Amino acid sequence: MEKNKSSATSLGVASLRAVHQVLDGEPKLLHDPVILRLLGSAFEEQLLQDPDRFQSPGSIGLRSHVLLRSRFAEDCLAAAYRQGVRQYILLGAGLDTYAWRQAPGLEELRIFEMDHPATQEQKRLMLDRAGLKAPDNLFFTPIDFEHTTIAEALGGQPFDPALPCFISWLGVMVYLSMEAIDTVFDWMISLPAGSEMVCTFTQKRAHHSLSDRAAELGEPWQTFFSPEELKAKLISRGFSSVQMLEPEDAWRKYYCARTDGLPAPRHASIAHICK
Repeated sequence: MEKNKSSATSLGVASLRAVHQVLDGEPKLLHDPVILRLLGSAFEEQLLQDPDRFQSPGSIGLRSHVLLRSRFAEDCLAAAYRQGVRQYILLGAGLDTYAWRQAPGLEELRIFEMDHPATQEQKRLMLDRAGLKAPDNLFFTPIDFEHTTIAEALGGQPFDPALPCFISWLGVMVYLSMEAIDTVFDWMISLPAGSEMVCTFTQKRAHHSLSDRAAELGEPWQTFFSPEELKAKLISRGFSSVQMLEPEDAWRKYYCARTDGLPAPRHASIAHICK
């Protein structure tokens, strides 16, 4: 990603979440009316004028993955909150809207959105345009993962490293160097027991059209894992549990009752990690 340029892929992800609100059936895999406000009425009008552009098998499959990873992470966060976790970090938050969709009963949660400064600046401008005020428990935390550690970025924020936290790291690892990824995992293993993360990873394939598109946008894919490679890396660092969200489990939990054709994933690419 270029130094002073906001993330184009984060806008693409937000668009997929918005499409789900308009074109897909009920119940929503991820109920996110806020994303429509953030993108503005012009986006929804264009979507309704040409819905077919989002209904190709590739587009629907990608949309399903984007929705699933956020829904699974937010479900795991809710479970962690019930166990006493009160800190939530979104690494590479992009245009995520969780802070504006917080469920009742989670008032003690502190939310730290961490992302590239240019991407955060773009998001703030979009929030202002949409009339969306940041909630009091949200803390924007700029970071460049290749040059700054999470501990350094959180300096001065009301984050307590002596308390457990929940972390979501969705759609980010593939864009980072292995060194930057290892730095994040090394930081996480220093956290107290009870800390958790949901992250996504990308498996290497001979050719992937999304990789070509990301490279054209100046955000090339760099690092790939198989489920076995990622699990071995994490267990060797001392994590107590690394569970992959298997396609069969995802289908049973989120898709089996759907009638709109939204497909369940075909490959494991979402991991739930516990300290």
